[in-house]
Amino acid sequence: MLSSILAKTAINIIDVSAADSQGMEQHEYMDRARQYSTRLAMLSSNLTHWKKLPLLPSLTNQPHQVLASDPVPFADLQQVSRIAAYASSALSQIRVDAKEELVVQFGIP
Repeated sequence: MLSSILAKTAINIIDVSAADSQGMEQHEYMDRARQYSTRLAMLSSNLTHWKKLPLLPSLTNQPHQVLASDPVPFADLQQVSRIAAYASSALSQIRVDAKEELVVQFGIP
């Protein structure tokens, strides 16, 4: 799994430290600029579907009826509070044992 993440990261990395514009020829500079623009366009086109998502549906068209209804029984509130406390306790006891470095230096020349 880690190798897969590293491979995908290496593919998508743009090494700006290697982009020494003084040492590059004009056509190399233009090729890189075109490549970066293409990659940026691909990534931004993937984000456009988020803008097209519909708004969350309304849960009710008559909120006054919901507000005027009987309140939630106190026993139910206590049960929800107890379950939330158990969940919080369980989450606070989660520990991660680090076996190796997750962030490593790439050997990219």
